[in-house]
Amino acid sequence: MRLGQPTDAIRPPERFDGLAGALVEGSTRVDYSRPYAVLGGPGTGKTSLLISAARDFLLQGGSASEIMFFAPSKESATAVRAALYQRMAGEGDYAASGTFVRSVHSWAFAFYRSVQTLRGQKQPRLITGAEHDMQIREILRGTEEDGNRYWPTNVVPALSYAGFAQQLRDLLLRATERGLSAQQLQQLGVEHDRPMWEAAGRFQQEYQQVQRLSRSESLNASELLHATLAAFEKPEGEQLVEQQREKVKLLLVDDAHNLDPASARLIESFMVPGTRTLIAGDPDQCVFHFRGADEAFLDSYSQDPDHRVVLSASHRLTPPAAQSVNALRRHLGAQPSRVELRSADSGDFTSGGSTGAETVQVTITPTETAERLKIVDVVRRAHIEQQVAWDDIAVIVRGTGSIARVRRTLMAYGVPVKVDPTSVVLAEQPLVRMLLLAAEASYRPLTVAEMQSVLEGSVGGADPVMVRRVHRAVALAIRSAQMAGQVAGQAAGQTLRAHEDGRPFQAADYVTELLNHPEDPANQWITSHCGPREKEVIQRVSTVLEAGRQAWKNNQGTEMVLWKIWQATKLDMHLRAQALKGGSLGAQADADLDAVMSLFDILGDFAERNPHAQMESFVENLRAQKVPTGGRDQRGVRAGAVEILPAHAAAGRQWKVVAIAGVQEGEWPTGPTVGGLFGQLELVDLLDRGIDPSVPVARINDAIEEERRLFLLALSRATDSVHVTCVRNSGDEALVPSRFIAEMGVEPTELATADEAEGAEEAETSVGRKVSGSGAGALPRVLAIDSLLAELRDAVTDPNRPGHERRAAARNLAKMARAGVYGAAPEDWWGTAEPSTDARVLAGDKIRLSPSKLESWNTCALRAFLDSNGGVSESTEAMRVGIFIHAIAEQIVQGMELDEAQLAVREILPHVLDGPAWKNTQTVERWEGGVNKLHGFIAGYRDKEFELETERTLRARVGQTPDGVEVTLSGRADLLATNPEDGLTKVIDFKTGKTAVTKNAAAESPQLSAYQFLLPLNERSGGSAQKYRPGGAALVYPGTQTKTITERNQAELTEEQLSGVHDQLMEIAPVTAGPTYLATPNDGCRHCDFKTICPAQDEGNQVI
Repeated sequence: MRLGQPTDAIRPPERFDGLAGALVEGSTRVDYSRPYAVLGGPGTGKTSLLISAARDFLLQGGSASEIMFFAPSKESATAVRAALYQRMAGEGDYAASGTFVRSVHSWAFAFYRSVQTLRGQKQPRLITGAEHDMQIREILRGTEEDGNRYWPTNVVPALSYAGFAQQLRDLLLRATERGLSAQQLQQLGVEHDRPMWEAAGRFQQEYQQVQRLSRSESLNASELLHATLAAFEKPEGEQLVEQQREKVKLLLVDDAHNLDPASARLIESFMVPGTRTLIAGDPDQCVFHFRGADEAFLDSYSQDPDHRVVLSASHRLTPPAAQSVNALRRHLGAQPSRVELRSADSGDFTSGGSTGAETVQVTITPTETAERLKIVDVVRRAHIEQQVAWDDIAVIVRGTGSIARVRRTLMAYGVPVKVDPTSVVLAEQPLVRMLLLAAEASYRPLTVAEMQSVLEGSVGGADPVMVRRVHRAVALAIRSAQMAGQVAGQAAGQTLRAHEDGRPFQAADYVTELLNHPEDPANQWITSHCGPREKEVIQRVSTVLEAGRQAWKNNQGTEMVLWKIWQATKLDMHLRAQALKGGSLGAQADADLDAVMSLFDILGDFAERNPHAQMESFVENLRAQKVPTGGRDQRGVRAGAVEILPAHAAAGRQWKVVAIAGVQEGEWPTGPTVGGLFGQLELVDLLDRGIDPSVPVARINDAIEEERRLFLLALSRATDSVHVTCVRNSGDEALVPSRFIAEMGVEPTELATADEAEGAEEAETSVGRKVSGSGAGALPRVLAIDSLLAELRDAVTDPNRPGHERRAAARNLAKMARAGVYGAAPEDWWGTAEPSTDARVLAGDKIRLSPSKLESWNTCALRAFLDSNGGVSESTEAMRVGIFIHAIAEQIVQGMELDEAQLAVREILPHVLDGPAWKNTQTVERWEGGVNKLHGFIAGYRDKEFELETERTLRARVGQTPDGVEVTLSGRADLLATNPEDGLTKVIDFKTGKTAVTKNAAAESPQLSAYQFLLPLNERSGGSAQKYRPGGAALVYPGTQTKTITERNQAELTEEQLSGVHDQLMEIAPVTAGPTYLATPNDGCRHCDFKTICPAQDEGNQVI
């Protein structure tokens, strides 16, 4: 197996001199009666010295079993092992039966398991922080359900809150780290009048009782250390410790400043006089006090100057970075052993000098958007100009809340991104969330919102537009079922459904019903109007969900159920191929695959502990975990992506280029942490410093010191360059750069606001800060293809730019076009390419006009064209109500009684509406009255024995255009009423709007005039050769608020007026055929669906 070097692998210096060199070599002239403390700032080689000591020990014939190397975490242990293997690679063959480089908890687990085996006890199991948090929440939930037994009454309503469980967990961890038992915690609560401590102690007792009932001994990290220390006091433990002490010849401790008291006691168990013991650390980098870290262990062994090595040459930092770190360290509390850092390549750097703008940069931006764009530019320039690999670049933020915004911006510019796995809760990872929903579908129906998430997620693969298409097609099927089954009076209770509260199912409800019960024959009609693409989406989701259901029905176990679901998604090969391609999409695919692997890891552990547990238990268990868990140990695999991580996660790591974002006052430093509901800090002060909880303690200075150390840690992670960004602006929520910016000793560059940038080029302001601007506004330039193309094209097409700028931009665009960059050549630009066709828009070889569209062609030709050619395809509620009322009118003409029409309104109309219940009720009541008026209106004609025809199609040839294209006019009249006395026929068009047009507008209506024009050109129904004789027309509004039906009439047209209609039709005909359509502003523009592509509107005047 080949062992690769991780991105942040330790690179040891060639050699160490003086006492450091003697300790590495294991010189016999050195006094090993006491441990040696190895101190030094960032990158000075503390870890490298320990690695070199281990390497030399092995090369001198020592055995791996004689070394104990304590690393602060499993990630650090992996990096140390990789560096050690790299150093040993050229030294001949080397083999060992096990690793001697472990985290403190790994050593503790190994020893505790050995003691338990010797004692014949059940084996321990180390649980994650997320599992511990979940177990605490389960007991709290049980307490809330069963009745409060010991919590103060004022906090009982908060027992189910995640924040309550988190604060309780933090308190218990701090108590456990200091060896405080549940009974002792209760006693302290009584003694110091702290009822929350007393209740927490009783909770701890209950928690321990629950754990004892399990088949394995489940321990969190703090409990493991104390269980191990307690086991060492047993005869078997004492024997094991003694054997290890006799065996160990070299004991190494890395990053000792981050050890908690229990970890320190564990290490001290193996420290004996005469054994070479090296303890490395830096008190200035202790940033985990909130986790119980205490530099007291390191300090206790660094007091003796004869047993202390201080390293001052940083092999990581550039000279400017070393100077900035030195400047920042001067603001920390006094440390007797602290010395000024110097770059290993530059000698002493304690005095002034260049700030090294190229390797340490501070940029102040006017907006948060500008800050993120600056970060993108830094990252892309490092990769493109300096050839820095993506995985040698990191973006460090103060907390996890800032990660999402930075990630979105980087990915938008094609930067592959990796997010620290400890920053994301696994169940909230998008692909895992979808798989959990699919797993839930195996034992319960999903809700509409959940099914929508599945459709739009990785499982369904549909975007919101496709989901709307599916819903639109289902809505058509619903309306078809309504009209076919209910307008005719048929019962449709088995087809159309409603919620328990009486609300009718909408399209999304039917899609959910279909996917929850795909085998139900009564659901097959739902997809009757779906096209191939819509059916493909539904089938894809159905296949995945059905795979899980079948596995669950066959009792195949939780692991197999989830595995069948994953196989059915067919995402494995797709994500694998995408991950191997790299880039931003590849980085996302890589993260998705990691998340799925972690999911199956957790499921495997769960199934092993609970072999008979159901899928429901696992999903509930995973969803209950609100604390992020680390991802799989990838053993040094390089991700090929820029990592975004919180500052604490950067401890012990390094990259070539680092950007530190969001260094704002109030965020970095953040406000001081208080003891919270449980008084955690007061408990720590009592146990560590003997301060009574009733004594007020000022914590602001300690909090600022901790934040300053955290910023120092972030600042010292880069080997080549570090870029710090922040925002300065004014307003209601003004943002101010952090005080740490000034403490760095680096002059910041401040990007100008749009106002400041006007005409400013490297201007000096009155306060002496450097302001950069180009007059283009407050957003910085980004080294990216899209941004560069936009800037060059803007310069070329701007007539106000100087000629030399336009020519230079044109030359650069030409170079890019020759290189094959899409968008550089003018023929790729929208609006510059020739039209795809200049042919007219004809229906076959004719121009077909419709009476209902004539007014819109007169008003705005562009909107009429887009409406007529699929521009608006979504069905609105008003359109559906119109279709329903016209169907009711047709049925009334055919003999439907008033009570039947009213029943149809009450039973069918709610299925057509999609508004809130109160609004739907109002609409139904309005149309009950409207149908009453409509029935009376039609009955009036029937009583007078008028001949009534509904939905009568009228068509005629109008004429021929000068170039020989035939023009036809056709339309469907809602109602034709022919008077038996004079034989005149009146055209009636029903309108469902709430407001009627004016009488003058109706008298001049092009639609009504066109119908009157058609009448004498069409034969009457019944096989008669007799033509219709126009007797006027009317717009009828049954839905207005008037007591009687509203009717707007147009008088019978004369021959001269009909001739005028003919001329108007011939004028409109060529307009409808295009190929050019005029956009005309009018009152209807406020409600137009095409404003964003209309050149007559501000929203759309730059589309082309």
